[in-house]
Amino acid sequence: MAGRQYAVMGGSVWGNRGAEAMLMTVIAEIRKFDPDALFNVFTIYPKKDRTLVKDENIRFLSGAPLAVAINHLAWSLLAAPFRLLGIKIPLPKSVRALRGSDFLLDIGGITFSDGRALQLLYNVFTIWPAMLLGVPVIKLSQALGPFQTNLNRKLATHFLPRCEHIFTRGYLSNGFVQGLPKLEGKVEQAADIAFLFEPEYSLSQENEEKAANMRAKIIEWKRAGERVISIVPSSLVLKRSLKQGFDYPGKLLNLCLDTRDKAFRYVFLPNGTREGSEKTMNNDIIAINLIRDKFRDELSSEVFERIEWVDYDINTRGVREIIGASDGLVASRFHAMVAGLSLCVPTMVIGWSHKYRETLADFGMETYAIDYKNTDLNLLKAYRTFIDNLETTRAQLQSRIDTVKTSSASQFEYLRRISIG
Repeated sequence: MAGRQYAVMGGSVWGNRGAEAMLMTVIAEIRKFDPDALFNVFTIYPKKDRTLVKDENIRFLSGAPLAVAINHLAWSLLAAPFRLLGIKIPLPKSVRALRGSDFLLDIGGITFSDGRALQLLYNVFTIWPAMLLGVPVIKLSQALGPFQTNLNRKLATHFLPRCEHIFTRGYLSNGFVQGLPKLEGKVEQAADIAFLFEPEYSLSQENEEKAANMRAKIIEWKRAGERVISIVPSSLVLKRSLKQGFDYPGKLLNLCLDTRDKAFRYVFLPNGTREGSEKTMNNDIIAINLIRDKFRDELSSEVFERIEWVDYDINTRGVREIIGASDGLVASRFHAMVAGLSLCVPTMVIGWSHKYRETLADFGMETYAIDYKNTDLNLLKAYRTFIDNLETTRAQLQSRIDTVKTSSASQFEYLRRISIG
């Protein structure tokens, strides 16, 4: 039956562009088999997202932590016993939209993972209300685990078996989840949703001309015989490194210094943007500005002028236009990495979680997942190997991308089967 309602939790348009890539892909792929589908998108930026996307079949509702923890959960707990009696009590708009949905699609990038206490509570609150309201919960491809801490293991053991289906994003997550009880027949490994993203899936218009001009610059440099490396820093990695005493901007500086006598150009761009906001969450523009200040102080004007800085809102389509024109990518954002791999652009990661390694493993590239706490010497050694093997790496990505996309597409084949038969 066409025209079903799909609640989506964990996606947004503004802010985290990985969340945007997943959300836009979910909407576009579902519309292929259910063109009249209605999407109830629970986003942490509902007001901003409404201004960016005008589509009568997409409703943006609050998925902010307080909204799901207080409003959604409280009303769902109240409605649950009445539901068992076949009674639908009046509910606020957002909770009513959740109750009216045929499925809740959880597209959180990483959930129920050790060492993320506050996020762990949010992981619970985003799915528990749907369960109380009788809405089947499907976790689309995401990193999960490990489950070594007592609280995380208890919550995961209680809530994950109550999901309708769980797609794990890689072999590590799959192994962690398979170690939990009562999940037989509910777990399936699948590549990240965003591997299926296409430019026409973007529904917002954000500095399109600026992104196109940056891409044109890259193409011009390459025609002149220069190599171009895009670097996507992370405000989260910056925050973690500062707290732990690691010089993350300095590590990136060393990469640029290592090629200063070669025909290399660099473009720093964000995969999380909240232009005009001073908040660091989902806002890599803050990191880019700080890194630029350090580079300006440390580099000669000649070297500094060979670096471009994207410090404005840019959507997934724009991000991919720039990355796709580059010779290589160094990413500290997961979905920037996915963008590079999707476009078969040689990709190296400076990150912090198993979520990078397990996805790179699908391409035989896990050796290019470097922890940000690694020594500068090891990082430089990996980077030199990386830039010396760009052509070989590109061919390797091209040989595996179709298999990865087929894996990703299996999620939407599953949704098609349970939605319309």
